[in-house]
Amino acid sequence: MKKLFGLLFAVAILTSCGGSSYTTDKEEALKMKQDQTENYKAYYESAFEIEKDYYEERKEILADYGGKEENLMKKAKTKDETALDALADFRNLQLRKRQDEQALGRKYEDHDRALRQSISDIRQLNDSKDLKDWNEKIKTEEKIQDDLSDKHYKAVEKLRKN
Repeated sequence: MKKLFGLLFAVAILTSCGGSSYTTDKEEALKMKQDQTENYKAYYESAFEIEKDYYEERKEILADYGGKEENLMKKAKTKDETALDALADFRNLQLRKRQDEQALGRKYEDHDRALRQSISDIRQLNDSKDLKDWNEKIKTEEKIQDDLSDKHYKAVEKLRKN
């Protein structure tokens, strides 16, 4: 968990440096988009650490129950104290994971919202012929971000299967 908090702190610094400023300047918005791509790298690293920590702790908690939540529930239903404690640990782990994910997402919301609005307004304020190169650069960044997302979700899916 210490690593997770260190990563979250680093992400907070990264996002605070990038700011969440709205702009109608094309070059500034492009720079913000590029910064967003860099921030997403840190975001996905932190998100993966949250998942990794969760699945490691989950495995430990469920080890005595064949690795299955339903087995834990069956044992807890018999009022077995150890199983009830394990169930409480498991539910607290799930809640902590959700809180960590939400906290991580909130760190990016303002910047992402400002950037989306900036890009939308720039597209409305300028002629499409003047935005051709700019739109291509934005699309390139979006492709990189999509690839980062895909890579993250594939890695998480691997964790889930183990």
